[in-house]
Amino acid sequence: MENCTLYSHYLKFDQLAKIIKDHIPKAKVEQDSGSQQKRITVSIKNGFFGKAKTLTINYRERENPSYNLEEVSCALSNNLNGMVNFVHSIPMSNTELKSKFMHKIMAVNAELAFIAEPNMNEQFRSILKRIAVELDAFIFTAPISIFTASQQQHFVDKHFKLILDTAGNSQINSLDVNIESKYFDGDQENITEGQQTRKAKSEAFLNTKGIKVNTNLPYLEDEAQVTIRTKSELIHRIYALLLISARGEGVEKEKLDALMNSKHIVSLSAKEKAIYHKEELDDQDRANATWRYESLSTLLWAAGKVEWTYPSDICDVPTIVGMLVKTDKDEFVESWKIRSKSEILDALDKIYRMNWACVDARIKGQAPKGGINASVVYERHYALNWLTNYQDQDWDDVSTDT
Repeated sequence: MENCTLYSHYLKFDQLAKIIKDHIPKAKVEQDSGSQQKRITVSIKNGFFGKAKTLTINYRERENPSYNLEEVSCALSNNLNGMVNFVHSIPMSNTELKSKFMHKIMAVNAELAFIAEPNMNEQFRSILKRIAVELDAFIFTAPISIFTASQQQHFVDKHFKLILDTAGNSQINSLDVNIESKYFDGDQENITEGQQTRKAKSEAFLNTKGIKVNTNLPYLEDEAQVTIRTKSELIHRIYALLLISARGEGVEKEKLDALMNSKHIVSLSAKEKAIYHKEELDDQDRANATWRYESLSTLLWAAGKVEWTYPSDICDVPTIVGMLVKTDKDEFVESWKIRSKSEILDALDKIYRMNWACVDARIKGQAPKGGINASVVYERHYALNWLTNYQDQDWDDVSTDT
């Protein structure tokens, strides 16, 4: 017997039997549809006298499907909560991948336990692979015949690439976290004229640049539903990003300590503190930290200190570093003219739709159209979601759902 367990955000039990029949038309498929606990049994005859090969899929759903684990109210959500804690305890150099994976776990709504007798043969493997792709799932498994990426318990993505094993090893650099819009879009029925206008303007802009437009993406929240971060929060975050970006760039620790003291930088997040105090940064640490210059530039735009540019090229690092390092902090902050909520939401709406185009292109193995830089778009989306208090998430936990 060989087994593994697949986890998905999507509730698509009714599609499983069709997928199985598409791959093994002559298989005997029995279905037991309970409420949250369901089962499918697949039997394949092995000659007239041979023993049948069977695949059992035990399926269960969360009592209250969601995109997070704020409510742990059933056996599956309790299991997922333990899984998040388990993954959190595993040392991993790619902290951004680890964070995304934990978000993907928290968004799980369905568990599919695959049990193959006598083993996971090629036919069963093809079923498992198809279901994993269609449900955008990940798999938890011990080493078995089709999963040999690690010699210990491990997680693989929908393409059977290693996400993480218990030693912190991985074969991928990033992970998509897709969430159905109904879980986080809020009210999509009582749409205001402002929301309609903003979405239409964004889509028209993307069309002029040749960027792929998904007209089915939802309206973002109305101005009345959004609270912008305070000026104090913005000040602390901008200077924290200056420090951590410079750390990633390789500025000497002594100079950074002096900068921290002179600018009174006291609001590093937990992840930023770990990076800042780490003895030696690896390539992934440096990349993650250095890209924060783009988030910094975005927040300086919100403060009225730089102009918004098309996200095809990276920001002007020497200029933004110079204005922060070479000027008195109090005088610099006094010169801010924080942009209006309307202007900030216009920028967020555009970048949200651009980020969807980038994710769509990445899934298809293509470059995003319109010449946009996917990493620049991501950092802007991240910063603007934080600035607009998206889901009330702290800096380390900001999600960029598309």
